[in-house]
Amino acid sequence: MLRLMAVVVVAAMGIACRGEQRAVEVHDQSTRGWEGVEEFVFQNDDSLSVREIAVVLRYDRGEVADSVALNILTISPDSLVLSEDMTLRIPRLGDMRPAEQSFIYRCGVVLQRKGEYRFRLTPQARVEGVSSVGLLVTNRSDEE
Repeated sequence: MLRLMAVVVVAAMGIACRGEQRAVEVHDQSTRGWEGVEEFVFQNDDSLSVREIAVVLRYDRGEVADSVALNILTISPDSLVLSEDMTLRIPRLGDMRPAEQSFIYRCGVVLQRKGEYRFRLTPQARVEGVSSVGLLVTNRSDEE
């Protein structure tokens, strides 16, 4: 029993030493769907890790469109701004659709500045059936 506790403590220390490995923030939408700007803030304390950034949607399987066109505006801690359009293709599995899906926005990116990164997601048109919109930032080593 004592040996098991020692292993758990050492494992917990190893996890704590790795720092923040994953950050996710999700905003619920009104029952009418998604039509406004959603802003997500990521506090970057690690300017060396390779990361993956994904957009997460939760939706009503019967009401959501086949695709969602949106704009992603990124503001770095030193006020650099990047604006990009992206189209999310909602998958179909026969007659079914998953109720939640993550869509890779950036893969293999290094956030080179420490501080607050702001991501603003804006649909290009009102999107019916979307119940939540989120942003997921993951260290690449989490996926390997």
